[in-house]
Amino acid sequence: MADFWDKEELIGKLGKNSREEIQIKVVEKKDKKYIDIRTFWFDSNADEFKPSQKGVAIPYDSLDDLKNLINSIG
Repeated sequence: MADFWDKEELIGKLGKNSREEIQIKVVEKKDKKYIDIRTFWFDSNADEFKPSQKGVAIPYDSLDDLKNLINSIG
């Protein structure tokens, strides 16, 4: 999605299965920051992971709320 976002920084990856992974990035578009959590699929022809439409971009100013929700699990 490098063509869509003005800036992006990979924070981490989680394996989903042998052909998919979840990537978490801090991204920016028109001077607004987001946390992008998205499923990427492996394109064997290009030998790389590519973004799917399965994901969400959460406004960066909601980061504390997101952390609190995750911490409330379990």
